[in-house]
Amino acid sequence: MFKLYGRPGSGSGAVEAILRLADIECEVVDLPRWPEGEPPAELLAINPLAQVPVLILPDGSAMTESAAMCVHLADLHPSAGLSPAIGEPSRAAFLRWMFYLSSNIYMSELRYFYPHRYTADAFGADAVKQASLDRKSFEWSVFSEALGNRPFALGDRLSAVDIYAAMLISWIEDLDEFCARFPALRGLYHRVAGVPEIAAVWARHGMPT
Repeated sequence: MFKLYGRPGSGSGAVEAILRLADIECEVVDLPRWPEGEPPAELLAINPLAQVPVLILPDGSAMTESAAMCVHLADLHPSAGLSPAIGEPSRAAFLRWMFYLSSNIYMSELRYFYPHRYTADAFGADAVKQASLDRKSFEWSVFSEALGNRPFALGDRLSAVDIYAAMLISWIEDLDEFCARFPALRGLYHRVAGVPEIAAVWARHGMPT
């Protein structure tokens, strides 16, 4: 059985949603927030970076990186239809956007919420935060333009890309303003959040539906 260590409102949301959609049995462990520099020993034992989520696989090994977990779980359970199979024409786009979101927008979110981690200047956090906002806006515009008028990133088919993108959208502080600027992403978000299994996870994580 799988075991997912996470925290409500963290990157574990998308992983948990995929577990639900694929009907994968998994124990979910919610870790409380901890003071900076004082992570729980339980977490350090499985991830030296002291970051969530961490997915314990059935063989007992630990997997980190939320996007990798989403791809792995979707591929393990093809009947859920959340990832194109290797060789399908849309597989390349699937991988492109999964890792675009995780290596660009997710990282911009980290710089916004934890700016002190990205500067050695005691007075530099505000500049890091502002730069992350500017960069994030551009990164979302690229994804929105690629989405266009399609209901989902890969066309008519819900995939792990859409779930991951919706999780990141849920972290936007001024969601109304964001949705007004990016109506295509507003539509994507509501289509994803409207899936009953995902709505249940979103509600548990305190994410808007």
